[in-house]
Amino acid sequence: MTINNNLNAMNSSELQINQMASNIAQVANTVADPQFQEVTADLIDSIVGQIPKVISYQANAQSVETQNAVSDMLLNIKA
Repeated sequence: MTINNNLNAMNSSELQINQMASNIAQVANTVADPQFQEVTADLIDSIVGQIPKVISYQANAQSVETQNAVSDMLLNIKA
């Protein structure tokens, strides 16, 4: 189903972004430049801020699947 494919793509992107943020944080800690550490903290905060959106998309997708199942059952009852 399209919804599942979109959720899988979003989860995959989230994992990639988390890995990139981790790599940036590791480089910033190695260089020990405060400017890089501030950017990394902002990046991590923005990524963490997106977690509720991912959960929201998953919940919306589940509700659409439930609505489809209910519609299918109603159509079966009518037939």
